Amino acid sequence: MKRLTLMFRKNEGTRTRTYRLNIPEPIDNINPAELEQDMQQLKQLGVIPEGFEPDEARLTETNVQILVNLLL
Repeated sequence: MKRLTLMFRKNEGTRTRTYRLNIPEPIDNINPAELEQDMQQLKQLGVIPEGFEPDEARLTETNVQILVNLLL
């Protein structure tokens, strides 16, 4: 299973808050330049809360292997 996590950050005094937007099963061959533009557009459209700035995008892939399944 793949997941794309878009991270936006907001500085509040001495604290930094993070807003995450998770996208399950993203497309293959993600273009980083286009993704950066998309993150800016999400901010402009108001999808991201006020004051948060695009920071990072992470692609996570998880593999699950069932070793025992006792309930069929």
